[in-house]
Amino acid sequence: MNGYFQEVPYEKLVFGDEATWTLQTKTGTKEFVHNEDYKVLEGRSLPEGPMEVVFAGYGIHEPDHGWDDFEKIDIAGKMVLVMAGAPMKKGKAVLPDSLHEQYSSMMGLQMKAMPVIQMEPAAIVLLLDKQTSAMIPFDMIPSNFSREMYQYQGTGESKGDLKIPMVYLVKDEVIRALFEGQKYDPVNIEEDGIRKYKTYQLEDVSMVTRFSVVDRSEVSLKNVVGMVRGTDPELSKQFITVGAHLDHVAFPGGQVANGADDNASGSAGVMEIAEAVAQDPPRRSVVFIAYTAEEMGLQGSHFFVNQGPIALEDMKFNVNLDMIGRTTAENKETRSHYVLGDSKYRSKMVPFISEINEASIQYPLIYDFDHRFSGSSDHASYSRAGIPSFFFFSGDHKDLHTPGDDPEKIDYAKAESITRLGYLIVNKLGNMERVPDFAQE
Repeated sequence: MNGYFQEVPYEKLVFGDEATWTLQTKTGTKEFVHNEDYKVLEGRSLPEGPMEVVFAGYGIHEPDHGWDDFEKIDIAGKMVLVMAGAPMKKGKAVLPDSLHEQYSSMMGLQMKAMPVIQMEPAAIVLLLDKQTSAMIPFDMIPSNFSREMYQYQGTGESKGDLKIPMVYLVKDEVIRALFEGQKYDPVNIEEDGIRKYKTYQLEDVSMVTRFSVVDRSEVSLKNVVGMVRGTDPELSKQFITVGAHLDHVAFPGGQVANGADDNASGSAGVMEIAEAVAQDPPRRSVVFIAYTAEEMGLQGSHFFVNQGPIALEDMKFNVNLDMIGRTTAENKETRSHYVLGDSKYRSKMVPFISEINEASIQYPLIYDFDHRFSGSSDHASYSRAGIPSFFFFSGDHKDLHTPGDDPEKIDYAKAESITRLGYLIVNKLGNMERVPDFAQE
């Protein structure tokens, strides 16, 4: 490593003017042009080759509430079409009111995106309803397709999990062309009603995306890494990692998005824990990481875990701080904070954290190891490698990934409490004779 920096390898692509779609259907071939017919909202992975096309309906996975759009379809490696909004039947919401409101809001599209991304589609196309179209007018939204793109070049078994596919916004003409002659047309959902609703793979339909690449070069982004060496001659060869992502998203239109909660709060928490650990080192070594490229698909943490300076078997636990300074509307009175992680760790990790919390900070926590965001932060890079991990999470709020996520809205007393609890967990793990594996048997 170069001092405190771990270089994460990327390929920089520079694109020319040409960017087109070629749609092949039963009736022939149609061409669509970038910015005129479709726009890019998000994404860092270019689709490759002809893609089959799948209609995923509302793109909602809520099996506990009797609704799962993905039960009978496979979207891996395909272009998936997802409608905005939430299902209605006879004028009433199908899902519980709280869920319906969330999926019908502007944040609803983001709520749907992460579960869909984890199913590894090649591309995502948003089909907007009338209400959402009014909020996201095609002609007023700039395409987020940059002439420069950075593609992760790290390797490892879970590399495929890290791709953030292109997310597209399209004009009505493209939707009509896609569904021409198909058995169910979402354009007519209001007329057909929910009784005809179905998710399915479109028959004899494929899409090819074309970009002109005019230059390629190798570049590096950087993780920032530091360590406090453990005091025990043998246990110091084992490591507890504490991390937070340092990157943020660019907001369309050039507005400044400060990312105070996501994730300056977590980054500050890691620095505070590092200072406290350095003053009284535990028996095990503790490594502190500010990750790059979390918003691009957990790529900085993936590189550290899979190609970093520490062997997998020597990393015993990971604590991740991703948003520790806000509270969701439903938890306003209690100021409760979320603890999220992989469901395989639920039965053993929840009582472990609870015992430390009740004996010290006594902060109100909500444990949710089945949350839709449970695999959406850097702790997931550790979980996939078999390393126990969890993360502290503020929960959804209206300022997430917007210019409204500003420092004056941070609950600093809460951020301090969560950071203190994080330190106590790290200190406990660092001094135990043996760190449990926490996985359910």
